[in-house]
Amino acid sequence: MEPVPVRCRIPELLKRIDKNQQWLAERTGISKQRISEYVNLRVDNITMKRAILIAYHLDCLVDDLFEWELR
Repeated sequence: MEPVPVRCRIPELLKRIDKNQQWLAERTGISKQRISEYVNLRVDNITMKRAILIAYHLDCLVDDLFEWELR
């Protein structure tokens, strides 16, 4: 079994602070396209460095970014 992301919580975390994906892209230096891929679960992994960077700007824990299941 391995962990698989089943839901990205970035949109609701952005909404909580009244920001959008473009804002997050500008703050993190991660392309808007890559952030969109994370949000739409088009990639099944994210580097720890990027997860920490995103979590920092969303004022949350890395664990808050995704919901996971073991499959």
